[in-house]
Amino acid sequence: MNIFILMEIITTFNKSLSDFIYSTRVWCKFGNYIMFILPCLSSSYIVFASIDRYCISSLNQTIRKLSNIKISRIIVFIILIIWLLFSLHIPIGYNRIRDPLTNITRCSVEIGSPTTYIIIDGFFFSLYKGAITPFFLCIFGLLIYYNMKRSRSRILPQTNSRSNRITAGQISSITPIIIVQNRRNSHMLTMLLVQVLLTIILNIPYMIIYLFGFFNQIPKDLFQLLMYIIFSFIARWFYYMNYSKTFYINTLTSKLFRKSLTQQILDLFHRYKIIFIHN
Repeated sequence: MNIFILMEIITTFNKSLSDFIYSTRVWCKFGNYIMFILPCLSSSYIVFASIDRYCISSLNQTIRKLSNIKISRIIVFIILIIWLLFSLHIPIGYNRIRDPLTNITRCSVEIGSPTTYIIIDGFFFSLYKGAITPFFLCIFGLLIYYNMKRSRSRILPQTNSRSNRITAGQISSITPIIIVQNRRNSHMLTMLLVQVLLTIILNIPYMIIYLFGFFNQIPKDLFQLLMYIIFSFIARWFYYMNYSKTFYINTLTSKLFRKSLTQQILDLFHRYKIIFIHN
């Protein structure tokens, strides 16, 4: 998705390149096909990541078992297949067509009812990105937060009860492992919750502008048109920030992530330094 964002930035400042790319049948069919799939995949994966974190943070052992690599791989593959099939109407139904009234060639519906495409590409896309995804993210975000509070409240009683049954040496060997595991889970859940919150905030403005532009004519009043353009650009850049925010969120919200990142950079530096010295 970031490649398409970079391409849009470049074509914005290069009109000839923009005309060359967006005026082709390949872009009309497959460019729009990919541009429809990628945001839907991104939203679906973060929703299921939230569900996975909810499972792993649950105190119920049966629910925790649902969080494993095998199930995750199956779900990732199923989601990909669903969106690939669901979006096939774009390469099948769209094409470059010349409008006889305006004599302008543009990408529009060639096969089927335009109303059906408006419902899928306009209403459903906005509903999924602007309402369904934020709804599930809110629900599972709250459930994760609830599980974290319950888990923290049970750590101390469990530690106290164990101390009555095991020796001091065993406590000293078990307790650090429990603390490290809980700390890692806490950092991962915190990063996910912040990402969920920002995803909701950054998605909704663009979906509102998208729906407004899809179902309404462009304002004719100069002031209204100017405000529409300004808010459209702001909402669009908010929307694009969704696909480049993860690294910055993890860096700002997690001390453990910053420490791990610093260590990885230092290890990489020392590795290349040793190779350079030997050469």
